[in-house]
Amino acid sequence: MKKIVSLLLASLVLLLAGCGVSDQDFKESIPTLTLTSGEDAFPIPAYSYSWTLTDRWGNGSSMAADTAHPLEAQADLTIAVLSAGETSLQFSTTPDSVSVAYWSADETDYENSTQLDTQFLDGAFHFTVPELSSQAVFSVTALWSSYDDISGTVTYSFITAG
Repeated sequence: MKKIVSLLLASLVLLLAGCGVSDQDFKESIPTLTLTSGEDAFPIPAYSYSWTLTDRWGNGSSMAADTAHPLEAQADLTIAVLSAGETSLQFSTTPDSVSVAYWSADETDYENSTQLDTQFLDGAFHFTVPELSSQAVFSVTALWSSYDDISGTVTYSFITAG
C-alpha cells in the first residue's frame, strides 16, 4: 500500500511539474509579423518584448528582452523593400493597438522619430509609407491586452533597402 501511495505522489509531482510554461511554448506565443509592401512580403522578427503567457491552469510566465535602440543595431535588422504608399502589417495574433515610427538611418537623436498613423482594416493594420530619400529604420510596436492567455508589448524593427 505504501508503494502505491508513494507511486501516486511521485506521479502527481511529475504531473504538476509539467504544468508550467515551457520555453518553447513561451517563444511560440509571441506573435509573428509579416509586412507587405506592394507585391513583396517580409517576415519581421520580434526585436524586443515584454511578454506574459498564462497556461490553462492560470500560471503566468513573464519575460522581457530589452535590446539596443534600433538606430544602434542597424546591421542586425531585417531589410525590407518598401514602396511609397500603403503597407500592411499582418500579425499571427491580432494586437489591440499598433504604432509605427521611423527615423532616417543616419539620425542620431533617438527622440527625433516620425510617427505614422495606422488603421485596422480587413484583419490587418495599415500605414502609408512616405517618399523616402534615403534608408530609414522603422519600429512597429504592438500591444496585446485583451486576451486571457497572452499579454504584453512587442517591438518589431527593420531597415529599408538602400
